[in-house]
Amino acid sequence: MRDRAAFWPPAPAPGAALRGDGLIVRVLPAVPQLMVSGDLDAFCAAQTLSAPVGLLGQVDDTRYALRLARNRMLAVGLTADHAAAGWRDGIAITPMTGALAVLHIGGANAMELFVRATAIDPRAPGPSAALLFAGQIAALCRDPQGLRLHIDRGLTAFVLDWIAATGLAAYSE
Repeated sequence: MRDRAAFWPPAPAPGAALRGDGLIVRVLPAVPQLMVSGDLDAFCAAQTLSAPVGLLGQVDDTRYALRLARNRMLAVGLTADHAAAGWRDGIAITPMTGALAVLHIGGANAMELFVRATAIDPRAPGPSAALLFAGQIAALCRDPQGLRLHIDRGLTAFVLDWIAATGLAAYSE
């Protein structure tokens, strides 16, 4: 079998950044994340977690939930070992920390990047935090310093390259 490792760009390291006029995009260190399906209200109550927010919903930067569908959310800032994962009491839990990267998008031009990356009107976001960002499935919310984009870890290099190609920001050391 051919070795295709050289075909794929290396994953950006935590702290990798793009900077531009009024824009900074950083790869955050691994953020604990769980995919939760089923009885979301019961899960939130058991974890003392606020109700899940939709697209561009305001969150703090430590523990929050993003609604992805009627019965599915991404719980951020919570961990579960793999033995606790699975279906129990009407709730399915899947650890996602290694599967999803989080990009922080900050600065005065953060929303300019948002409108270039998606066709969604930021004045009328929906109840789901899920969206296509630069053509890739992701989830997005606001934190006190800007936007948080949860994206498949394997697509992080592509999304950063796409952002650099917009001319809004460039790779920085």
